[in-house]
Amino acid sequence: MKEIVVVSDTHYNNEPLKEIVNRFPSALAYLHLGDSQVSEKELFPFISVKGNNDYLIENEDRLLTIRGYVIYMTHGHKMYLSRENMLYKAKQKQCDIFLFGHTHRPFYEVIDGIHFINPGSASFSRSAVGETFAVITLLDDGKIDVSFETI
Repeated sequence: MKEIVVVSDTHYNNEPLKEIVNRFPSALAYLHLGDSQVSEKELFPFISVKGNNDYLIENEDRLLTIRGYVIYMTHGHKMYLSRENMLYKAKQKQCDIFLFGHTHRPFYEVIDGIHFINPGSASFSRSAVGETFAVITLLDDGKIDVSFETI
């Protein structure tokens, strides 16, 4: 499969990450959008960005290219999570997929052809859905499928 697994806001409870890797052992990438509150070494195989509660991770954001898709990763707290700010940043970074966390609520919307995805929280949900993470599937026809999985 051509899956990218995305989590956020685990706040020291990183046990769900092991379960997620076991459920998706052949993912193209494992991405953490911040507030893990541990070092990146402890998050391996997840690539992470710094959240507002992280002190051991240096990267405020990251720009990755996976299978031709440009993916921008941020925790999002510095953008005040306004659509206008996120769309401006996404266009500035020329990304196809804009990933953000911080709200602990799953979210997905396509704006001007850019996929905006928040995986929710894998440990401390603020959603009636419960603890979630996102799975981005890169389809053979060039389209993207986004689903939210529960822990």
